[in-house]
Amino acid sequence: MKKIAVVGAGIVGICTAFFLQRSGYKVTIFDRESPGSMTSFGHACTFADYANVPVNSPSLFKSIPSMLISSNGPLAVNFFYVLKNLPWALKFLMNCRKDKVEDISSSLANILHHSRLAYDQIFDEVDVSKHIKEEENIYIYDSKKAYEEAKFSTYLRTKNNIKVRELSKKDIYQLEPNLAQIYHAGQLFVGSRHTTNPLAISKKIFNSFLQKGGNYINQNVENIIQKNNCVEIILEQKKIEFDQIVVCAGAWSNSIANMVGENFPLDTERGYHVLFESDQKLINRPIGWSQSGFYLIQIEEGIRAAGTVEIAGIKKPPNKHRLKMIETQARKILPKLGKVKSTWMGRRPTLPDSMPVIGRSKNNKNILYAFGHQHIGWTLAAVTGKAINELVKGTQPNFDINFFNPSRFIK
Repeated sequence: MKKIAVVGAGIVGICTAFFLQRSGYKVTIFDRESPGSMTSFGHACTFADYANVPVNSPSLFKSIPSMLISSNGPLAVNFFYVLKNLPWALKFLMNCRKDKVEDISSSLANILHHSRLAYDQIFDEVDVSKHIKEEENIYIYDSKKAYEEAKFSTYLRTKNNIKVRELSKKDIYQLEPNLAQIYHAGQLFVGSRHTTNPLAISKKIFNSFLQKGGNYINQNVENIIQKNNCVEIILEQKKIEFDQIVVCAGAWSNSIANMVGENFPLDTERGYHVLFESDQKLINRPIGWSQSGFYLIQIEEGIRAAGTVEIAGIKKPPNKHRLKMIETQARKILPKLGKVKSTWMGRRPTLPDSMPVIGRSKNNKNILYAFGHQHIGWTLAAVTGKAINELVKGTQPNFDINFFNPSRFIK
C-alpha cells in the first residue's frame, strides 16, 4: 500500500486526504494547528460555486489611488507592503487586463461547475446535513452606480453558464424583510448553498478519515528530503518516508515548496469576520453587501459578517480599523444585530492570477501541490482533493486542470 503525506489540515488537505484514503492509500496528515481551525474556520460560509470572478479586474486601475488612501472598500491595499513587494503587485496588475480576466474567469468557472458534485461524494459518506442550508445566496447593491459597475461581473458569470437571477428592491424585501431598505437592487445565485458551521464539517470529514485508519501528526514539517523513489519528511525528532507528498498548507505552502527548490509568487488576501450575538433568526441566507464586500450569515453561533480583501502580507497584525468598518456596515444593513461576540482575521493564500496551483512539482514527480485558492478555498476543497487523487493514481480528472499547473510559475 502506497504511503501519501498531506501537509496541511485545512479543508483542502482534509478533503484531499479523504479521497486518497478512499482510493486505498495509507494517508498521513501533518499540521502544527488543529484540523480546520485556521482559514477554513472563519470565512463567509458559502459554497460559492458562482465565484468565478477574480479579484483581478480592469476597473482596479482607476481604483488604485482610493484603495491606497482608504481601507473602507471591499479591497484594501497596504501602501508600504506593496512598495516592498512590487514584483508581485506588477504580476497581479498584468492579470487585470480584460482579456486575462476573461480567461481566468472561464478557468475558475470550469472547476467550480464540478465543486458541488465533489462535495456530495464526501457528504454521501459523512453526514453533515444539519450544518448545511439550501437557501440561495444573494448579493445586494447599495446604489444604482454599484449595480451598474457590476455588469462586467454578471457578464463573466452568465458567459460561463452560472445562473444569476436579478432581484428588485421589492424582491429583496420579500426574501429578507429585516434588512434596512437602503439597497438599490440585487442578484440571487441560483443553486448556491451555505454552511452554518464550517468547523463542524471539517471535523466530521477529518474524524471519518481517522476512523477509517488515517493518521494525523500534529507537528510542524521542518524539512523535506528528496530521494530516488520517495520523499522524506523531517520533523523535530523524527523522519518518515512517503511515496508521495501533497502540499496543501494554504498561505504557508511556499515555505514547503522552498524546501524542494521551488518558489511561487504566493501572497495572502487577509479576510476578516465579526461575530454578533443573536437570539433570534434575522436572516435566511448569506447576504453580500456591495459597499464593503462582506457577507452576513446566520450561523449556529450567531450572525457572522465575513469577507473583504486586504493585501498586507502574512505577518502584519489584524487591522482594527477594518474590523470596525465591517461592524459599522453590518449594523447599517441589519440594524437589529446584537453585541459583538468575537472577531477574527484569516490569511487566504493567493497568487497574482487569482487561480490555485493544482498539479505535480516540476522538480520532483513525487510532490504535488494544491494551494492558492484565495477566497474560494472552502468551495474548491473537495474538487481539488478529487483532482489530486486522480493525479496520484496516474490518471487525469474528468475536468480540465491544465490552467492551474504549477509550471506556469516554475520555469
